[in-house]
Amino acid sequence: MRVGFSLYLGFRTFIGRGGRISTNLLGSILGIGLSLIPLIVVLEVADGMIEGITRRYLEVGTYHLQVHLAGDGNLDSYEALAEQMRQKAGVTQVIIERQGMGLLYTEAGRGAVTVRAVPPSLYEEDVDFRKYFRILEGSFDLQTPDAVLVGREIAQKLKLSVGEQVKLLSVVSSAGRRSLPRVSTFTVEGVFTTGYQELDKLWIYIPLRTGIRVLPRDSSSFFLGVKLHDPFDRIGRQIRSLEEDLPGEAQLASWFDLERANYKSFQTTKALLIFVMALIVAVATINISSALIMVVIEKTEEIGILKAMGAHPQDITFSFLLTGVCVGVVGILLGLGVGLVVAVNINSVLAGVELLVNHLVFGFRWLVSPIVELQSSGPVRVFNTEFYLEEIPIRIKMGELFAVAAASVLLSSLAAFFPARAAARIKPLEVLRKI
Repeated sequence: MRVGFSLYLGFRTFIGRGGRISTNLLGSILGIGLSLIPLIVVLEVADGMIEGITRRYLEVGTYHLQVHLAGDGNLDSYEALAEQMRQKAGVTQVIIERQGMGLLYTEAGRGAVTVRAVPPSLYEEDVDFRKYFRILEGSFDLQTPDAVLVGREIAQKLKLSVGEQVKLLSVVSSAGRRSLPRVSTFTVEGVFTTGYQELDKLWIYIPLRTGIRVLPRDSSSFFLGVKLHDPFDRIGRQIRSLEEDLPGEAQLASWFDLERANYKSFQTTKALLIFVMALIVAVATINISSALIMVVIEKTEEIGILKAMGAHPQDITFSFLLTGVCVGVVGILLGLGVGLVVAVNINSVLAGVELLVNHLVFGFRWLVSPIVELQSSGPVRVFNTEFYLEEIPIRIKMGELFAVAAASVLLSSLAAFFPARAAARIKPLEVLRKI
């Protein structure tokens, strides 16, 4: 096989005499490029969303590790253990927390909430907590025993603002082990958001000592929230290192154990989306086969003449394989480029699409309102922040992009193989008789 001749013939088949790509091949290039755009966007956006939601849970929710004392651990024992944990290598923060459930209510309404009793110094001491925890009204002030911070969604539902009072219903056990309701009155010192609406609907914060008093011991959890330098770096090994000097009654749980269901759900959803997008790319690469079959039909006479002049069948096969690879590579570069641009600017793209859709809806309503009476409705939301993030973080992973490009090139080569073999089997005598 003459490689130079095959390369020349393959590029000439791809570009053509007029310096233009064949119409059939151009359609395949656009098909591959357009099919890759949603795949790239899904890859980068899904990773960013999973990391964004997971990090929010870690930094403001479950922490990187939780340490529980077996039996009836009290505040003094947890404070002593917290001081011991702070001396461990790799530990950046140790927070004592009491967590339970309660019913928050006002005259405007009521709702079940997760009560998080934390030290008043949490906001000042934990930099990563401040990164995801934003005060909208008031301040993070838990210095007084009756102070409470409420999430934005809770504040809107119960019509609360800073300075107003709200009641918390909890259940405590009496000396006779009977469960009795307890009503505590709190003053709203701040309204916050975590940037994730599902959390803003559930959480309220009260002072740690108040939480120990109002939350039932048997139906609430008392634990240390531990933060590390890197919670994603071999978390199992870090746990084993921390367990060495801890008392026997201490039990450690990593963030992955605590949020396993959510994290697996996110990963499964991402895998399903990628699978669907990959099927679209596979279908698009099949178009290369169809396009090359048309090219082979168009160039049957040329192929017959070349073989009559001594061209080897392997030369013909390799040249058409090269043409298919060129189609795939150009389509991949187009899809990767546009897909990355869309992914990096996904927040602006979604905002623009939302604005366009709302303008179209407004125009339609304005046109048909004299004829048909339409019910008023709110603005259309393309991306509902009540279930996702207010802003999607983007993480570009070159390894994934390389894998997508390599797989696409392989599919393009496979799609080009059968037309290339068909071209190599053309018999020059039959072609010459028809000329």
